[in-house]
Amino acid sequence: MQQEEPRFSLAELVEASGVAERTIRSYITDGLVPAAIGRGRARYFTPGHLARLELVARLRADRLSIDEIRDRFDSGSSASDLESDTWRRLELHPDLELHVRADAPESVQALASELAQHARRWFGEP
Repeated sequence: MQQEEPRFSLAELVEASGVAERTIRSYITDGLVPAAIGRGRARYFTPGHLARLELVARLRADRLSIDEIRDRFDSGSSASDLESDTWRRLELHPDLELHVRADAPESVQALASELAQHARRWFGEP
């Protein structure tokens, strides 16, 4: 027996994503997230909606504007293309790693380097 894909109400999507309802509605209006499936009280969201919200949140955290994100989506880049980033691994200690996207903004790269320096001093390594 095939299990049915999970369905989310708007309130459940808000809880699962951590994105405010007003923001989700705005992203739908802006074309960044697909509209709910169905109509009225029967409408629902899927894990695909949640994944798209998480991707938009990551791109917004990278300080991309709504227009820049829309351009990326409109350029034919699939969500998997946008998610297949190259990561740089910084070992802060044998038991601790920091992962930074290779194309992260310079300010993020600088912060990661500074954290690595602090970790070396903290753990007593040269």
